[in-house]
Amino acid sequence: MIPAHPEHTLPPPILPEMIYAELCNYLRDSGSTLSPSEALIKAVQAWIAQSRADALPARGYQWKQLFHPEGTRLRMRVIESWHSAAIVGDDLIYKGSAVSPHQMAKEAIGDGRNAWREIWVLFPGHKDWANAGKLRAQFLKHVAKIPPTPAEAMTVAAKAMSDALSTALTLVAHANHQAQNTLERRLPKYRRAWDTFDDVE
Repeated sequence: MIPAHPEHTLPPPILPEMIYAELCNYLRDSGSTLSPSEALIKAVQAWIAQSRADALPARGYQWKQLFHPEGTRLRMRVIESWHSAAIVGDDLIYKGSAVSPHQMAKEAIGDGRNAWREIWVLFPGHKDWANAGKLRAQFLKHVAKIPPTPAEAMTVAAKAMSDALSTALTLVAHANHQAQNTLERRLPKYRRAWDTFDDVE
Protein backbone atom coordinates (compact mmCIF):
# COMPACT_ATOMS: atom_id res chain seq x y z
CA MET A 1 0.00 0.00 0.00
CA ILE A 2 1.37 3.40 -1.01
CA PRO A 3 1.64 5.73 1.99
CA ALA A 4 -0.32 8.94 1.79
CA HIS A 5 1.55 12.10 0.98
CA PRO A 6 2.38 13.94 4.23
CA GLU A 7 0.48 17.02 3.08
CA HIS A 8 -2.65 14.91 2.47
CA THR A 9 -2.69 13.64 6.08
CA LEU A 10 -2.82 17.15 7.53
CA PRO A 11 -6.17 18.56 8.71
CA PRO A 12 -7.83 20.96 6.26
CA PRO A 13 -6.87 24.62 6.60
CA ILE A 14 -9.07 26.78 8.80
CA LEU A 15 -11.32 29.21 6.94
CA PRO A 16 -10.92 32.91 7.61
CA GLU A 17 -13.35 33.94 10.33
CA MET A 18 -15.28 36.24 8.01
CA ILE A 19 -15.86 33.48 5.42
CA TYR A 20 -16.80 30.95 8.11
CA ALA A 21 -19.29 33.39 9.64
CA GLU A 22 -20.77 34.07 6.18
CA LEU A 23 -21.17 30.33 5.61
CA CYS A 24 -22.86 29.81 8.98
CA ASN A 25 -25.22 32.73 8.36
CA TYR A 26 -26.13 31.40 4.93
CA LEU A 27 -26.83 27.89 6.28
CA ARG A 28 -29.00 29.34 9.03
CA ASP A 29 -30.89 31.81 6.79
CA SER A 30 -31.52 29.24 4.07
CA GLY A 31 -32.78 26.66 6.56
CA SER A 32 -30.16 24.14 5.51
CA THR A 33 -29.69 21.08 7.70
CA LEU A 34 -26.02 20.81 6.73
CA SER A 35 -23.32 21.56 9.26
CA PRO A 36 -20.54 23.94 8.17
CA SER A 37 -18.19 20.95 7.75
CA GLU A 38 -20.68 19.08 5.58
CA ALA A 39 -21.28 22.19 3.47
CA LEU A 40 -17.53 22.63 2.96
CA ILE A 41 -17.15 19.01 1.87
CA LYS A 42 -19.99 19.35 -0.64
CA ALA A 43 -18.59 22.66 -1.94
CA VAL A 44 -15.14 21.14 -2.52
CA GLN A 45 -16.65 18.07 -4.22
CA ALA A 46 -18.81 20.27 -6.46
CA TRP A 47 -15.79 22.43 -7.34
CA ILE A 48 -13.71 19.37 -8.27
CA ALA A 49 -16.54 17.93 -10.40
CA GLN A 50 -17.06 21.25 -12.19
CA SER A 51 -13.33 21.63 -12.82
CA ARG A 52 -13.21 18.17 -14.36
CA ALA A 53 -16.25 18.93 -16.51
CA ASP A 54 -14.74 22.22 -17.69
CA ALA A 55 -11.57 20.39 -18.68
CA LEU A 56 -13.50 18.14 -21.07
CA PRO A 57 -13.77 19.33 -24.67
CA ALA A 58 -17.17 20.78 -25.51
CA ARG A 59 -19.34 18.47 -27.56
CA GLY A 60 -21.64 19.72 -30.26
CA TYR A 61 -22.15 20.25 -33.97
CA GLN A 62 -20.25 22.84 -36.02
CA TRP A 63 -22.51 24.24 -38.76
CA LYS A 64 -20.27 26.47 -40.87
CA GLN A 65 -19.50 29.47 -38.62
CA LEU A 66 -21.93 28.52 -35.83
CA PHE A 67 -21.22 25.99 -33.06
CA HIS A 68 -24.30 24.25 -31.68
CA PRO A 69 -23.54 22.69 -28.27
CA GLU A 70 -24.95 19.31 -27.32
CA GLY A 71 -28.58 19.66 -26.32
CA THR A 72 -29.38 22.30 -28.96
CA ARG A 73 -32.73 21.72 -30.66
CA LEU A 74 -33.52 22.52 -34.30
CA ARG A 75 -36.86 22.58 -36.09
CA MET A 76 -38.50 23.44 -39.41
CA ARG A 77 -42.12 24.21 -40.18
CA VAL A 78 -43.50 22.37 -43.19
CA ILE A 79 -47.09 23.37 -44.01
CA GLU A 80 -48.85 22.73 -40.68
CA SER A 81 -46.31 20.50 -38.95
CA TRP A 82 -42.91 20.88 -37.31
CA HIS A 83 -39.92 18.71 -38.14
CA SER A 84 -37.59 18.52 -35.13
CA ALA A 85 -33.97 17.50 -34.62
CA ALA A 86 -31.42 17.73 -31.83
CA ILE A 87 -27.68 17.84 -31.30
CA VAL A 88 -26.64 14.59 -29.64
CA GLY A 89 -22.95 14.32 -28.89
CA ASP A 90 -21.27 15.70 -32.01
CA ASP A 91 -24.10 14.88 -34.44
CA LEU A 92 -27.29 16.48 -35.68
CA ILE A 93 -29.89 13.74 -35.26
CA TYR A 94 -33.03 13.91 -37.42
CA LYS A 95 -35.45 10.98 -37.52
CA GLY A 96 -32.88 8.78 -35.79
CA SER A 97 -30.04 9.45 -38.24
CA ALA A 98 -27.02 11.77 -38.24
CA VAL A 99 -27.52 14.36 -40.99
CA SER A 100 -26.35 17.80 -42.03
CA PRO A 101 -28.73 20.78 -41.84
CA HIS A 102 -28.91 20.73 -45.65
CA GLN A 103 -29.88 17.06 -45.62
CA MET A 104 -32.50 17.75 -42.96
CA ALA A 105 -34.03 20.54 -45.05
CA LYS A 106 -33.89 18.45 -48.21
CA GLU A 107 -35.62 15.50 -46.56
CA ALA A 108 -38.26 17.64 -44.86
CA ILE A 109 -39.06 20.08 -47.67
CA GLY A 110 -37.21 18.99 -50.79
CA ASP A 111 -34.54 20.52 -53.00
CA GLY A 112 -34.22 24.23 -53.56
CA ARG A 113 -34.76 25.41 -49.98
CA ASN A 114 -32.14 27.26 -47.96
CA ALA A 115 -31.46 25.49 -44.65
CA TRP A 116 -30.26 28.73 -43.04
CA ARG A 117 -33.57 30.39 -43.82
CA GLU A 118 -35.80 27.44 -42.93
CA ILE A 119 -34.24 26.10 -39.70
CA TRP A 120 -34.89 27.58 -36.27
CA VAL A 121 -32.59 26.96 -33.31
CA LEU A 122 -33.06 26.73 -29.55
CA PHE A 123 -29.81 26.68 -27.58
CA PRO A 124 -29.62 24.97 -24.17
CA GLY A 125 -30.76 27.29 -21.41
CA HIS A 126 -32.54 29.65 -23.81
CA LYS A 127 -36.29 30.25 -23.94
CA ASP A 128 -36.70 31.69 -27.43
CA TRP A 129 -36.15 30.08 -30.82
CA ALA A 130 -34.02 31.99 -33.31
CA ASN A 131 -33.67 31.69 -37.06
CA ALA A 132 -30.36 30.07 -38.02
CA GLY A 133 -29.68 32.62 -40.78
CA LYS A 134 -30.16 35.55 -38.41
CA LEU A 135 -27.88 33.91 -35.85
CA ARG A 136 -25.18 33.52 -38.47
CA ALA A 137 -25.56 37.16 -39.59
CA GLN A 138 -25.28 38.36 -35.98
CA PHE A 139 -22.20 36.21 -35.42
CA LEU A 140 -20.46 37.49 -38.57
CA LYS A 141 -21.30 41.09 -37.63
CA HIS A 142 -19.85 40.54 -34.15
CA VAL A 143 -16.70 38.90 -35.48
CA ALA A 144 -16.14 41.76 -37.93
CA LYS A 145 -15.97 44.20 -34.98
CA ILE A 146 -13.33 42.21 -33.09
CA PRO A 147 -9.87 43.73 -33.68
CA PRO A 148 -7.25 41.23 -34.83
CA THR A 149 -4.75 39.92 -32.31
CA PRO A 150 -1.13 41.14 -32.67
CA ALA A 151 -0.18 37.80 -34.21
CA GLU A 152 -3.03 37.98 -36.74
CA ALA A 153 -2.19 41.59 -37.58
CA MET A 154 1.46 40.64 -38.17
CA THR A 155 0.39 37.74 -40.39
CA VAL A 156 -1.82 40.01 -42.49
CA ALA A 157 0.92 42.64 -42.72
CA ALA A 158 3.52 40.03 -43.70
CA LYS A 159 1.25 38.66 -46.44
CA ALA A 160 0.57 42.18 -47.73
CA MET A 161 4.31 42.91 -47.84
CA SER A 162 5.00 39.61 -49.57
CA ASP A 163 2.31 40.31 -52.18
CA ALA A 164 3.66 43.84 -52.73
CA LEU A 165 7.22 42.54 -53.14
CA SER A 166 6.07 39.88 -55.58
CA THR A 167 4.19 42.50 -57.62
CA ALA A 168 7.21 44.82 -57.60
CA LEU A 169 9.54 42.06 -58.79
CA THR A 170 7.13 41.20 -61.60
CA LEU A 171 6.99 44.86 -62.69
CA VAL A 172 10.79 45.14 -62.59
CA ALA A 173 11.18 42.00 -64.67
CA HIS A 174 8.65 43.33 -67.17
CA ALA A 175 10.41 46.70 -67.34
CA ASN A 176 13.80 45.03 -67.90
CA HIS A 177 12.33 42.91 -70.67
CA GLN A 178 10.82 45.97 -72.35
CA ALA A 179 14.10 47.88 -72.07
CA GLN A 180 16.04 44.98 -73.60
CA ASN A 181 13.64 44.81 -76.56
CA THR A 182 13.91 48.56 -77.12
CA LEU A 183 17.71 48.39 -77.05
CA GLU A 184 17.79 45.54 -79.53
CA ARG A 185 15.52 47.45 -81.91
CA ARG A 186 17.88 50.47 -81.82
CA LEU A 187 21.06 48.46 -82.58
CA PRO A 188 21.96 47.90 -86.29
CA LYS A 189 20.82 44.53 -87.45
CA TYR A 190 23.45 41.86 -87.63
CA ARG A 191 24.71 41.37 -91.16
CA ARG A 192 26.57 38.46 -92.70
CA ALA A 193 30.32 38.96 -93.05
CA TRP A 194 30.22 38.92 -96.89
CA ASP A 195 27.51 41.55 -96.78
CA THR A 196 29.89 44.08 -95.26
CA PHE A 197 32.48 44.02 -98.13
CA ASP A 198 32.67 47.00 -100.46
CA ASP A 199 30.89 46.56 -103.75
CA VAL A 200 33.26 45.41 -106.52
CA GLU A 201 33.33 47.57 -109.67
